[in-house]
Amino acid sequence: MPGLTGQAFRVGGRVCSALLRAAMALLLVVGLGLAALSWRLAEGPMHVPFLTRAVEQMIARGGLQRNVEVSDIVLAWDGFRGGVASPLAVRVSGLRVRDETGALRQELPDLSVSFSLARLLVGNISLTEVTLRDPAIVLERDQDGDVSLAMGHLDDGADADPASGKLLEELLDGSGLFSALRSIVITNGRLTILDRQLHLTWQMQGVGLTLRRVGRDGAEGEGVAQLVLPGGGGTVPVRLTGKASNKGPRVEGRLEVPALEPARLAGLMPALAPLGLVNASVSMDVHGLLDGGERGSPQLTLGLRVGEGNLALRPGVRVPFKGMELHASGSPEDLRLERLALTLPPVLGQPQSVPPVINATGQAALRQGRWRGDLALALNRMEVSALGAYWPADLAANARHWVVENVTAGVANGGNFKLAAESAEDLSGFRLTEAAGTLQVEQATVHWLRPVPPVENVTGTVRLGLKEVLVQANSGRQAGTALNASGVTVRLFALDTDAEQMEITGRLRGPVADAVNLIRHPRLKLFEKRPLDLKQPGGQLDATLRLATPLLVDLPADAIRVSVQAHLTALRLADVVAGQDLQRGTADLTVDNGRLRATGDAQVGGIPAKLSVEMDFRPGPANQVVERVQASGRTDIASLERFGLDLEGLAAGPVSVEAVMEKPRSGETRVDLRGDLQDATMTLTPLAWRKPPGQPATARAELRAMGENLRSLRNLRVEAPQLSLRGGGSFTQDNRLQQLDLEDVALGRSRFGGSLRAPASKGGAWMISLRGPVLDLMPALTTEKPAQLAAAPQARPDPDPPADIVVEGRFDRVLLDQNRFLTGVQGQIRADGSGTLRQGRVSGRVQNNAPFDVAVTPRGAGRDLHLTSEDAGALLAAFDVLHQVRGGRLSVNAHWANNRPDAVLSGTAELQDFSVLDAPAVGKLLQALTVYGVFDAVQGPGLAFSHLNAPFSLSPQRLTVRDAHAFSPSLGVTVKGEMNRVARSLAFDGTIVPAYALNTVLGRLPLVGRLFSPEKGGGLFAAAFKVTGPVDNPNVSVNPLSMLTPGFLRGLFGSGQPAAP
Repeated sequence: MPGLTGQAFRVGGRVCSALLRAAMALLLVVGLGLAALSWRLAEGPMHVPFLTRAVEQMIARGGLQRNVEVSDIVLAWDGFRGGVASPLAVRVSGLRVRDETGALRQELPDLSVSFSLARLLVGNISLTEVTLRDPAIVLERDQDGDVSLAMGHLDDGADADPASGKLLEELLDGSGLFSALRSIVITNGRLTILDRQLHLTWQMQGVGLTLRRVGRDGAEGEGVAQLVLPGGGGTVPVRLTGKASNKGPRVEGRLEVPALEPARLAGLMPALAPLGLVNASVSMDVHGLLDGGERGSPQLTLGLRVGEGNLALRPGVRVPFKGMELHASGSPEDLRLERLALTLPPVLGQPQSVPPVINATGQAALRQGRWRGDLALALNRMEVSALGAYWPADLAANARHWVVENVTAGVANGGNFKLAAESAEDLSGFRLTEAAGTLQVEQATVHWLRPVPPVENVTGTVRLGLKEVLVQANSGRQAGTALNASGVTVRLFALDTDAEQMEITGRLRGPVADAVNLIRHPRLKLFEKRPLDLKQPGGQLDATLRLATPLLVDLPADAIRVSVQAHLTALRLADVVAGQDLQRGTADLTVDNGRLRATGDAQVGGIPAKLSVEMDFRPGPANQVVERVQASGRTDIASLERFGLDLEGLAAGPVSVEAVMEKPRSGETRVDLRGDLQDATMTLTPLAWRKPPGQPATARAELRAMGENLRSLRNLRVEAPQLSLRGGGSFTQDNRLQQLDLEDVALGRSRFGGSLRAPASKGGAWMISLRGPVLDLMPALTTEKPAQLAAAPQARPDPDPPADIVVEGRFDRVLLDQNRFLTGVQGQIRADGSGTLRQGRVSGRVQNNAPFDVAVTPRGAGRDLHLTSEDAGALLAAFDVLHQVRGGRLSVNAHWANNRPDAVLSGTAELQDFSVLDAPAVGKLLQALTVYGVFDAVQGPGLAFSHLNAPFSLSPQRLTVRDAHAFSPSLGVTVKGEMNRVARSLAFDGTIVPAYALNTVLGRLPLVGRLFSPEKGGGLFAAAFKVTGPVDNPNVSVNPLSMLTPGFLRGLFGSGQPAAP
């Protein structure tokens, strides 16, 4: 329909003016012929053709013959009733009004107008009643809110009547043309309102309306109608009530719809557009207020009662409800939601004792062609398991999927939410611009990463936003564990993008064992490539867990990002190294997808230590270090025996130890070991070397392993005063030391190398091989060891005795003193675990000259000893046994009856062609006998002997000689007795025979020889003597009478006074 302006009311004004003029003329005629007309009108309505023609002529003179047409005019009067004159009525039929284009604008097929007869008689034309039957009326409300008859555009040259458009003001004017008007009645009418302010077209049919004047300038009325819905949507029955006042003017009305479908009303006006979101049976009550004085938009109040249905949050997204009540107010451009109560239906199969109810308030405004509004929501209570039934599937779909799938139990209450949205005027392009809210949850179960067990009994708050959902749990417990969770935050963010994300942060407290099982869960894949092998973990943990993933239904493992920061106390681990446990540990741990780091203090095998562990899970080259463990501590060396390192007899006292293990991605694991032995005592008893505390000493080594198997020992270094050792070693498949290689050993003046090989099997022997240019035995030979000579208690049999030791050596030179040494020494010996020599052979030369050979061979239950030397004097002097013997061939044959450490060695020593010089005991003896020639020989070139035979028994405590005898052409000696090796004292007695060759002739005679020489090796003239006292300065006593006494009487005389020293 063409646009209309305020001038459209001119046609209606002119029509009314013509009708009024006609009525006035008619009334004048009536006044002149009142008497005649009274009788006629009393008989019934009277057609007045000339009046019809007169009205037509007046319309024509006004130039409106093309716009207005009238079919017939009828007069009617009911006379006087009850002493009161009835109003005079004019009934006009077939009144039509057209606009300049010829389009029919207004059609009044039956119009009745009643006039006040009393006023008419005095010349005043006053309407009292207007009745419209079957009218078709078109009204127009302009941009300023004025209401007029819609007449389209008239000629621009027509005079404008400034008052012609104010129909409502004229009808309510108490002093105007319609001041006597008491009522307007419309029956079965059709009403069209062109609302230019709201850009709407209202259509109603079957209109039955009654308006009554109230007071001087007011009116009220009621009626019914059928509201025609746009788009062929049918009609809706409505009930109308209202009132108006000329002060403004002000119009107030109410529209009641008992039953309708809200979506059918949504297209009537923008203010009702939100009704299109509701799909349910609705009863509606609309109250409107129009104040023409303020020239503003009409104010509306809307009340809805809605049955079961659903609410469209956006196209394709609907939330079901059981019922709803709504109260709203505002203008067509500004709406206020004062109350919304939305009762949600129970979820099928999950009945709830208290149905969820959502209460809401909000507002919306139409500005610059776009709706913008916000909504505040409150939720009373809801079972968390039912959330998926109410959360639309495509609203933040991934966030919804995570929440529905992983929050599986609990109760939500105290929810408060705020939504903001905008759309075009017709609600197209609807979008949420803000979504925020909070929700309290109790006794909830949250699966933070399936199939990891969930957190149970969660109490906390859920904060909802358009771009982010935040779950904050105050407390909870990790299912299946004693781990308590607090401060847990689940953050779902980037929900407005296609890359929705999730972050989980929480604090866990509880047993270390439960925490280890949790972080070792295969779903986290932290230790998939590098297993975390912890045995019997114990202690307490206080940790912060962080987990981040994209919100995907099918979540790939490499998309999970995990971070754990933990503080461990009272930590316990079994069998961390060499079967030893870790106890009383305190550590700080950090682990994520790329690394693990842990530092702390603990006792390992009872030794306090500082520990550091690093693991690298990132991909890298083959030589990348993927695991590094560092341990350092200070302990007593005896404690190291728990780790399989028995240094008894080698070191004692405190030691500082540091171990660093590095494991590459491929290849051998490296373990660096360092020890600070400054405060320790170090000893090598066989070589009489000792480092006292306070002197610097260090030891270091490097272990190499492949997997769990030790491969080698490298870069072994020991540094101490007068000690430098370099070496390495290898291990068996069961990680036992197989061989220790001594590459370079410098000990005092000793220089050698060699190897130590562990027993290959049970019952085997340690194999020690030593070779070098120099072996210095001087410290060992010059160190007094009286304790070793003391009688040892009988040891109980060891059910698991130590392994035997086999030592094989070859040295160019063996130093015995500053000027004494052996050369070309080589041999092999075997000792059992108690240190007893069981078998062996050693040979060499004394100072590059006289060879010697010593052999020990098993025989029966014991062992035989065989010793030979081509220069007995040199051998005895080299070992600092006797320095008074020169030359001689030595042969010793002896036997140990058993293999105990205290076994006695019994045998015979034979020495031939030797000489003795400067022997204190022999010199004193000969001096006492005044054998001066022989004495001078001892003091000079030496006393020569042809042969010595000495049966003996040797134990750790004493040396016993039985009937030993030695002789030369000038002297013979017999000796028996013992030397106390512990006290280093002598107790010998014997005889000495001068002129031995001649003196023993009678003793060799048959039968009577024993009469002259009773002792073996004795003679006719022999002296008895005794040697007692210290080895270094013995006492010698001789019986002088026994020298002149025949052999068979010599025993009758005792010894004499001791010889002078």
